[in-house]
Amino acid sequence: MSLAARLLEWLLAPLLSVWLVSLGISFMSARTTVDTALDDGLSATAVMLIGEWQQRMVSGTAATFPSEPTRRWMNMVGEYPITFLIVDSNGVSVSGEDGLQPFLRETVDTEHPVVPPTFVSAVFRHVEGFNTVMDDDVMRVVRLRFPAASKEYTLAVAQSRERQSALLRSGMAHEALAQSAVLLVAFYLLWYGLTYVAQPMKTLQGHLDERGADDLRPLPEQLAPQEIAPLIASINALMQRLQTSVGAQKRFIANAAHQLRTPLAALLTQSELLQRLPDGVERDRALERLVSTGKRASRLANQLLALARAESAGTTSARAPVALNELCKSVAQDVLPQAIEREIDFAFEPSDPPVQIVGDETLLGEMIRNLVDNALKYTPRHGTVVVSVHASPKRVTVDDSGPGIADADRERVFAPFARVAQLDPESGAAISGIGLGLAIVREVAQLHAATVHIESSPQGGARLIVSFT
Repeated sequence: MSLAARLLEWLLAPLLSVWLVSLGISFMSARTTVDTALDDGLSATAVMLIGEWQQRMVSGTAATFPSEPTRRWMNMVGEYPITFLIVDSNGVSVSGEDGLQPFLRETVDTEHPVVPPTFVSAVFRHVEGFNTVMDDDVMRVVRLRFPAASKEYTLAVAQSRERQSALLRSGMAHEALAQSAVLLVAFYLLWYGLTYVAQPMKTLQGHLDERGADDLRPLPEQLAPQEIAPLIASINALMQRLQTSVGAQKRFIANAAHQLRTPLAALLTQSELLQRLPDGVERDRALERLVSTGKRASRLANQLLALARAESAGTTSARAPVALNELCKSVAQDVLPQAIEREIDFAFEPSDPPVQIVGDETLLGEMIRNLVDNALKYTPRHGTVVVSVHASPKRVTVDDSGPGIADADRERVFAPFARVAQLDPESGAAISGIGLGLAIVREVAQLHAATVHIESSPQGGARLIVSFT
C-alpha cells in the first residue's frame, strides 16, 4: 500500500466521525429552528384566541368563537389544522376539542412529560411548547393560563409536527448530500496533495532504478523533500559503509586469489617434477616439498574459510554460555605436542573464579587457537608461551618470548594478509605465514563485543589481550 493510501486510510475514520458529528449538530440545530417557528405560530394563535375569548367574556355576547379570520388562520395548512381547548379553573371544557384534555394535565405519561402552563401577559411573547403523542401522531403543544371576566382559564393549542418533520427530513437529506459532496472533494484534494508531495519520492525512485548494481554514489539530496533529508543522509552514510565494505571484500578476494595462486602453482610444478624424477633421494625431497606445500595450501584455505565464517557469523552463529577456562584448556591440550616438538616452555593459567561469557564456542576456540599458533610460530626454540584467563576484568592473554611487534605495526598486523617479516633465529629463513591469523582474531572479538590489542610481554616478546565486556 502506498504512503498516500495509508494516510487516507488513517484519516478516513476521523473524517467520517467529524462528518457524522456535523450531521448530528445540523439536525439538532434544524430541529430547534423548526420547533421555534412552530411555537411562534402556535403562540400567535393562542394570543388571538385569548383576545377573542376575553372580549367575549367581557361583552357577554354569544359571538362566534373563534372568529372567521382566526379559523382561516388555524386551517391555513388544511391537512394539519391547529386545534385548541379552553378549560376553566375546575378543568371543565368550555370551548374547543375535548381530545386535548390530556395535554392540560401536569403529566401526560412518563415518556412524554408536560411542562406547566405559561401565564400570558398583556404583551405578546414567545411561548416554548413541548412535543407529545396523540393517536400515534407527534403533536406540538403550547399551554397558557389567562384571566377573563374575573375567572382563570387554561388554553392548550396544538398542531401536528408531521409537516415540519417532513420538511426537516428533506432539509437534512439535502444537508447530508452537501456535506457528503464536501467530504468527497476533501478526500480528492487530500489524495491529490499527497500524490503531489510524493512526486519527489518517485523521482528519487527513478534515479535509483537507473543505477547499476555497483553504483554506490551518494543520493542527491535535492531530489527529495526537506522532511526526508535526514533519511537521505542516513542512506548515504549506509552506502558509504557499503562502498567501504565492498571495497574491502574486493581487496580480500584479490589478495586471497594471489595467495592461493602461489601454493597451487608450486603444487603443480612439484607434481610435474615428481613425475620425472626416478626413485631416490631427489624424489623423496620433492615429495616432502610437495606435502609441505599441500599443507600450506590447506591451512590457507582453512584460514580463509574461518575468516569468511567470522565475517558472516553476525547473523548465522549460535550463542550459548562458554566457559573460558575449559575452552583455553582444550586449545592448550591441542597445541601441546607442537610446543613439545619445538621444546617451548608452554603453560596455561586458568582464572579463579572461572569466567563465563556468551558467544559462539567454535569461533572463540578458533580465535584462541590463532593467538596461540601465532605465539608458537614466532617464539624461538626453548622459548616461553603462556596462555592466561583473568576474571576481573574478563580477558584472555597470550604472552611469548619472541621478537615482539613494533609499536608502528601493532595496528597494521590485524589487516588480512598483513605480516611483519621475521627471521627464524635457527635457520635464518623467513618465518612462513599467511597473514590471516590476527585478522580472524579481531573479527571474532568484534563479533563478541570484545577488543583485542597488543602490548609488550614480561616474557620479552608480545602480549596479545582479548578483553570482554
